[in-house]
Amino acid sequence: MLKHLARRRIKPLVLGIDWQIDSLRIVLLGGANTTNHQGQQQLLGQWHLSLPSLSVSDPMREQAEWQDFMAQVASLLGNARLHINVGMPNRLCSWLHCPTGLFEGPANLVALQLHYQRMAAAALNIEPVNLRVCHVQLSSNLSFLVVTKRHYDDHIGQLISSLHDAVKGSVIGCIEPQGLTKVLAPAFLDDGYAMAWFMANKARLSPC
Repeated sequence: MLKHLARRRIKPLVLGIDWQIDSLRIVLLGGANTTNHQGQQQLLGQWHLSLPSLSVSDPMREQAEWQDFMAQVASLLGNARLHINVGMPNRLCSWLHCPTGLFEGPANLVALQLHYQRMAAAALNIEPVNLRVCHVQLSSNLSFLVVTKRHYDDHIGQLISSLHDAVKGSVIGCIEPQGLTKVLAPAFLDDGYAMAWFMANKARLSPC
């Protein structure tokens, strides 16, 4: 029981990933109890991984560069939980306006998702099974469908699964469009890691 309570007191770490298919910019931030004197989360690590584009069946965990990265993250993580927020590049997403009031009253979530998928497929002239579709509600009367190819989603799922297997702990993964085209990095961080930093802080402010 005491061990369980001690684990609950450990704040999660956040891994922000700027995912560009075969090039990853990654930052690891400390939890809320490891902030610096300016109130920002502590930067625990940053990595730039250049990985060849793989098919989903290829084991990412067998690549030496990926193994080294996972070992470093596992050593920094300890018993803490890990939140992963992966930013999908804007160039790989299509934003489609979604009319409000498609359904009267509460709708079955599965049926609603299938409807969104068919709408996106018809608009983009792509088979529904090849798409991943998310509904984004910006206001009460403004919403969008964010659409990407399913095989990109599968690649990111493989990445999150590989991390989960390596750290052998509690891992929560989230995928979302980057949304912003220009993000400023803190003064102590290289500009190349700005989007990864943004995704990590976004996960902290809005846990997945």
